[in-house]
Amino acid sequence: MVEGFRPLYGVSYSFEQAGWYGLDPKKSYVDLLDNLKVDWVRLPFFWDQMTLPLRQSADSEGQAEWTFNKNFEDLKWAVSEADRRNIKVIIALGAKTPYFPEYHWPKEIASKVRFGEQITSSHPVASDILEIDKKVVGELSSYDNIIYWQVENEPLIGNVNKWKIDSSLIAKEVEIVKQADFKKRPVILNHAAVGFYDKSWQKLLPILQPNDVFAVNTFFKTKGTDLVTAKIFGREIHILWPNHLVWPVHSWFFLSPNYQAIKQKVEDMGLKFWVLEMQSEPYIKKLDEANDPILTFSPQDIELGDKFLRSYKIESIGLWGASFWQYRQKNGDSSWTEAVQSLINH
Repeated sequence: MVEGFRPLYGVSYSFEQAGWYGLDPKKSYVDLLDNLKVDWVRLPFFWDQMTLPLRQSADSEGQAEWTFNKNFEDLKWAVSEADRRNIKVIIALGAKTPYFPEYHWPKEIASKVRFGEQITSSHPVASDILEIDKKVVGELSSYDNIIYWQVENEPLIGNVNKWKIDSSLIAKEVEIVKQADFKKRPVILNHAAVGFYDKSWQKLLPILQPNDVFAVNTFFKTKGTDLVTAKIFGREIHILWPNHLVWPVHSWFFLSPNYQAIKQKVEDMGLKFWVLEMQSEPYIKKLDEANDPILTFSPQDIELGDKFLRSYKIESIGLWGASFWQYRQKNGDSSWTEAVQSLINH
């Protein structure tokens, strides 16, 4: 840890994730803001739950038009509640946003994208994505406490359907977001901090302008869906990842991500370098795993991860796992929220 250096701290929050854990989403959100004293909160826009299905407009050209439904008011409410407490907000928008399954889009859109497809600026759904970006920013741009627009989340990495966002579309999204915001706030692009061999993140840097942010997501003990995948005699074989096995991403010396080199390259371009997601919870795929007596990630790992990232003097660090901490506290284990409070207040 660098003595005397304290980064800005933030958290990500999803009403849907809180509900999955059996929490009262709005109450839990307010409790989080009141008790953790974070500098910022990241709120994702979920396309399928925040907009009505595609409808035909009444204009003469017959162009399709998206409209917001009542769930969008929850997002506005969350921004306002943060503002009341002088907490800044990052809005994550686009086709791929935080939380499983990452692409939270309506069936009308999902049906147009094939498994494993890369969504380019000429893809049939690209115009819809750009239109949604424009509408979301236009609707929220009056809130002064929004400080950044995050455009897509880990767009170059495939989700469970192996969908990826091409840099050509990301560039158009960033352009339309900046045009739609009368305050011209900066944007964030991010990528998962994988091994030293991965250079794909460099495709995102030319899209950004000075004072924009390039961020990485750091998960120290990761798990996959499959331990082994193979095709034998035309048949796919999948061996599931064992429950208590994790991959120690940042303990493999020269094979691990080189944060110093990434940070230097980013800052040399006049950009800011952040960690948008620092793992602060174990991998939980089913609710009963949250009560497992043998968790693959502990509150002590939060402190170790924070020390590791602080050593690089990273300006801002986002902590990933808020609803899990609250779920554990509701069930009698406050060690997770205490660990987070300790490092934020340090």
